[in-house]
Amino acid sequence: MADLQVNQKYSHSPDVHKFGGTSLQDSSHILKVIEKIQSKVKKGDFVVVSANGQVTDYLLAFIHGKKQAWHDLNTYLKQLIGSVLKQPDLLMAKVERELNQLIDDVQQASSHQDEILALGELWSAQLLSAKLNELDLSNNWLDAREFLVLDEQNDLVNKTAVRSLLLETAEQCSHELGGLLINVVTGYIARDLQGNSITLGRNGSDYTATLIAELVQSETVYLWTDVDGVYSADPKVVQSARCIDHLTIGEAQALSELGSNVLHQKTITPILQQATKLVINSCSSTSVGTVVDHLAVSQPKTATSHSAGKIKTLAHKQHLVYLSISHIKELKARQLQTQLTAAQVNNYANHFDKTENTLSFYVESRDLFKTTKLMAEEDLALNTQLTNVSMVSAVGCNIRQNHFVISKLLNRSAKFKIHQIHYPANDHTLSIFLSDGPAVQLLDDLHQTFFGLEPSTPIVILGYGNIGQQLVKILKANKTKTEKAIKQSLLVVAVANSQSFQFNQRGLLDQTIELNQSNKNGAVLQAIQSYAGQPLIIIDLTASEWVAKQYLGFAQNGWHLISANKVAAANPSYAQSIEHVLKKNQRQWLKNTTAGAALPIQKSIKRLKQSGDQIRSVTGVFSGSLSWLFGQYDGQTDFMHWVKQAQENGFTEPDPRADLSGQDVYRKAIILAQELGFEPTKINFKPVLSKELLSGSIDDFWQNEVTINSYIKTMWHKASLQGQQLRYLASVSADELKVELVAVELGHPAAGLKPGDNIFIIESDWYRDNPLVIQGPGAGREVTAAGVLNDLIEVLRL
Repeated sequence: MADLQVNQKYSHSPDVHKFGGTSLQDSSHILKVIEKIQSKVKKGDFVVVSANGQVTDYLLAFIHGKKQAWHDLNTYLKQLIGSVLKQPDLLMAKVERELNQLIDDVQQASSHQDEILALGELWSAQLLSAKLNELDLSNNWLDAREFLVLDEQNDLVNKTAVRSLLLETAEQCSHELGGLLINVVTGYIARDLQGNSITLGRNGSDYTATLIAELVQSETVYLWTDVDGVYSADPKVVQSARCIDHLTIGEAQALSELGSNVLHQKTITPILQQATKLVINSCSSTSVGTVVDHLAVSQPKTATSHSAGKIKTLAHKQHLVYLSISHIKELKARQLQTQLTAAQVNNYANHFDKTENTLSFYVESRDLFKTTKLMAEEDLALNTQLTNVSMVSAVGCNIRQNHFVISKLLNRSAKFKIHQIHYPANDHTLSIFLSDGPAVQLLDDLHQTFFGLEPSTPIVILGYGNIGQQLVKILKANKTKTEKAIKQSLLVVAVANSQSFQFNQRGLLDQTIELNQSNKNGAVLQAIQSYAGQPLIIIDLTASEWVAKQYLGFAQNGWHLISANKVAAANPSYAQSIEHVLKKNQRQWLKNTTAGAALPIQKSIKRLKQSGDQIRSVTGVFSGSLSWLFGQYDGQTDFMHWVKQAQENGFTEPDPRADLSGQDVYRKAIILAQELGFEPTKINFKPVLSKELLSGSIDDFWQNEVTINSYIKTMWHKASLQGQQLRYLASVSADELKVELVAVELGHPAAGLKPGDNIFIIESDWYRDNPLVIQGPGAGREVTAAGVLNDLIEVLRL
């Protein structure tokens, strides 16, 4: 009946919060606990506390005859209570009485040790409760011994009765104080069947928390500790270790069986059979910590299930002792195992050999005396003892089902002198035993292998002019950020221009780029030939026809291609041959910067087609340099003046005739036609200037300055009289491809184009009356390098 009455008063399932001794060691830490309670704890929730700081150690030391420990304890508690409470007198007087009584109890041996140790939790609970009262946070504090009754194995006795007792206790206090309260509960302590005080051993307060969670059917248990959660390895040993955001309950149980300092076996047991979530975090952390839940428990044991087959953490336990007992029967071996567990001795890799009647296992060195004493009492003969042993264990959901992971783990471990490899009963763990010294090296090696950045596909940059240098600059400046985003290392193994190159299989981004090797006859291609048949990314930032002719060979080698070079992409039959080989080898050719620099024109075309839209045409200004020239020209200043300025500013090629020929725009139009799936039969291509004005030497070109100025000015005046603007326009449709200098109406999207920008006007079934316009910088090393980087990241993420 009490169960029903209390549950009716709860609008939510009460959560349980546990705060460890380190979190309660002084006033500053307690204030952080208070802040956490104010932000996280609801009325009706349970707050389980350990003894403050080193109080338990002081009590143990005093019990064992160290009188100074009492004085240290007295000083510590007075200072703590005085610094935490504004009105400490009442609690201080109570604690002083109990401290004085403690002297008599120890001298007369009138109290059981656990009865004395319970004082630590009692003082801690009362101090926190008093502080909450000062802050007008309604609460009551509960002595867990009033309701937690455990058997010899520290398991709950008569769970239904204990649940009723707990809820009745909480209800009575709530009734007396007028409503649901925060319940501050002592951790670590309980009573046995005879009514004696007992302590719950290592991580005992955590166990108290999950026992209460089981009893009140909590949705969440929060373990507030001195660490931010469970790490991928011990951060004190592996500096690159990072906090894990999620563990399955199976992974947590496997980790607890390995003697984890954060998760004890007893902590996990009460919540195995109910959907309680466990959150491990520190009071000072701003992260969510590590969440342990049941999400993957019911899923099939395959390497493709949620989180299956991946190593989540590497557990490390050092200073172990290997023990081997001969001439022991199987029943006796089981009994010893039970005795060790009852004595709170963690033992690992327990194995009984039926043919030899031999039992072997590992214990922690601190438990060696206790273990050998048990053995002596049972008249068991120690056959072998090996000290200074470490256990390195990989833990992850069903990792033993993932043969690739296990093979990699064993191959990495083969470099070390292994004492034993142990396969526990669960599928989530594999343990390796070896000497303490090399164990740290193995842990480091395995962590780098399984938690470091995945080795990247090697990258070769061909072309180290403006764009190439800018790309390398971006890669260097953003290396860490980019690697984190793609979860891979960036490995540029070669950089080359037409004259020289630099090659290093270990990577070039962490050193100064100095092209110190001759690239005569394309020597860089010989240097990278060892990668044939392996993944490699070729980034072509040249305008070279010779490099473009190598594309088919690159594809046959099984290499990815990223092109800013338009030559190959603008040759439809050659491009199709390359694409065919790449598709066969499951490789990619990204060429988004061949038209539009960093503007997403090709990606937009691809997505519209994939969505089912029918594109009718793409029209626009495809050249940043020609956009700048005709955007600046106003009919007043000579056209060739602007050509010279564009050349000096690097807006055009060193020979500006390359831009004025219109070949660059024509190639872009052909590339877009291929992307659109068009094969236009009518081609209308006219350069900006006639062939006669563009032929001859560069000096001849400049000598034609007057003629060129007159030609452009005449066209400009003619357009101006009609209220029009000159634009070098390209248009691609299924039937026709046009590239020419034309006059456009002022209402045309290209008329108001910012000098230097590109514009792409897409007309389709979906964008017929209101065309889709993509506009922005279409030239410049920064935007082109950024576009190439986007393509590179896309390939690396494949």
